[in-house]
Amino acid sequence: MFEGDSSTIWEEMADCIRRSVRDFLGIFREGSGRMKGAWWWSEEVKGKVKVKQEKYQALVGSRTDEKKQGNRVQYRITKKEAKKTVVVAKNNAYERLYQRLNSKKGRTRSSS
Repeated sequence: MFEGDSSTIWEEMADCIRRSVRDFLGIFREGSGRMKGAWWWSEEVKGKVKVKQEKYQALVGSRTDEKKQGNRVQYRITKKEAKKTVVVAKNNAYERLYQRLNSKKGRTRSSS
């Protein structure tokens, strides 16, 4: 089944395990290790993060100190909102995952 040196065999086996987990749990992550493609992201999270990024761009693009101060306050508020939304979404997604793993659907073999 596996051929080659130990590194190649290890990578093939790891890929096989990842595919099995992905197929079984329905979890995937595309792209790099950044959180942008995380499987638990919802539309609400995407929206909050997008608003936060827009506020950051406004802060960075501020020309006057007065404008910068106002944009900094807005950015901090949206940053906190986005962070709370991310935490809630992530906790809910993991809770659903753990419930699924503890159900009969999440068990592949009985230990008899």
